[in-house]
Amino acid sequence: MSPRPRSCDVVIIGSGPGGSTLAHGLSRRGARVLVVEEGDFLRPDPSRADTSIHMQEFMQGAQQSFVGGPSKFYGAALYRLREQDFQATATETAESPAWPVRYSDLEPFYDEAERLYAVRGSTHEDPSEPPRSRPFPHGPIEHEPYIAPIVERLRAQGLPVSYIPKAVDVGPGGKCTLCARCDGHYCQRDAKMDAEIAALRPALATGRVQLLTRTQCLRVLTTPDGRRATGVLLQQDGETWEVNADVVAVCAGFARTPLLLRRSRNDAHPEGIGNASGCLGRYLAGHTAGLVFPMRGFKRVPDLHQKTFAINSFYGPSAEWPYPLGVIQAAGQLPLWKSVPAVARPFVRFIVERSVTCFLMTEAVASRESGFVFQGDEIVRMEPPRPNVKTFRRLRRMAIDIFKKAGFPVVLAPRSPADLWHLVGTARFGEDPATSVLDPHCRVHGMDNLYVVDSCFLPSAGAVNTTLTVIAMSLRVAEHIAARVSPNASLPSVPSARPAPPRPEP
Repeated sequence: MSPRPRSCDVVIIGSGPGGSTLAHGLSRRGARVLVVEEGDFLRPDPSRADTSIHMQEFMQGAQQSFVGGPSKFYGAALYRLREQDFQATATETAESPAWPVRYSDLEPFYDEAERLYAVRGSTHEDPSEPPRSRPFPHGPIEHEPYIAPIVERLRAQGLPVSYIPKAVDVGPGGKCTLCARCDGHYCQRDAKMDAEIAALRPALATGRVQLLTRTQCLRVLTTPDGRRATGVLLQQDGETWEVNADVVAVCAGFARTPLLLRRSRNDAHPEGIGNASGCLGRYLAGHTAGLVFPMRGFKRVPDLHQKTFAINSFYGPSAEWPYPLGVIQAAGQLPLWKSVPAVARPFVRFIVERSVTCFLMTEAVASRESGFVFQGDEIVRMEPPRPNVKTFRRLRRMAIDIFKKAGFPVVLAPRSPADLWHLVGTARFGEDPATSVLDPHCRVHGMDNLYVVDSCFLPSAGAVNTTLTVIAMSLRVAEHIAARVSPNASLPSVPSARPAPPRPEP
């Protein structure tokens, strides 16, 4: 076994989209980076080489953390947040807050992120699409023959129907076969441009990034006055040791990041680092989300890659409804029956296999009360963000009506309370330390060199998928940190479709 590292320029806790992309951005600028991951690599199962594996099979086992984080199971939909999402916006329950940066501040990094993750997309028929400096790096994934007529029937109602921007390695020489099992599955072909494939492997290939797997960060260490992070305390195989670093970046996710900062409390930070005003773990936001099942009849929908279309026409307020409604987005073919009680599985499977399943998403708004309640070193309760229930129900009614007009005689949509997805904001950034944990560069207020770069920083979630915004902000923060760590480093350009090196050996 190689000696455990004792120092680096930047130590990053977590290898999801935030951590892996930050490591990539820093490695390109010459920084020596250590990435610490509590979990391990997901590795192909030779007995199932031609299949994707549903995330539930992993979540029921012992391994709960993974290199690449939740992006190993995402549907690869990489949207930019819309311009209105950066501004104060009235919703049914409360105002969605303004961000401390504008969309234009993040636009160059969105562009870089789309190239790094080889996003395939188009602005065609998406009225919510924000301004962009360049087109998508690759054209969209065209609709399957089964889906294309459905899209045309939706358009016949006067509805713009757009392509979903996707990060998959499809095309000449690509690994993606556009299978039916992408959304919610681990791709054994490495064909999904997740955080490991798109960012971490190229970062490791530079020789300037080291990855520690199966390693827990016990706490962030600081100077006695609490104004600087000096490094981290790590544990692997029962051994603990310190790593000194010029910069510490916590990228462990919306729950584990605030818990780590809470666990790192000391005399200078008695309630946890970044928690002087009680904001750590608070201001949880996300999406009020649900499903709709348009059914054609008793015949099964064939296996196909159906997550290619979306209706974003209702993203903003209108004369009929004064608040933003949200989006209707095609889902992948998900085995949803596996997550319901056994008695209901045959019925749910019958419905799902005969439907073109779609997601409905509208914004759930943060409040001071929403988020985690700590007791010692544990989270004992989570208070949800404010759901816009009437708005979501209106979106659901509209979706049912739209699909019935498109030729689906039966459209089912559960009336039970909607779910919370894409949770964000538990260490949100802002100008005011009284209402935020981080400054506009994602640096902890009052700290000189401690950053949080994951979904925690977002003050709001808008109504589209949030992963690309985490990736773009990671690239922005990488530029900011590198100017301090390696101020004279030159920066090579980002190729538009960087092939990932082979999976590192254990």
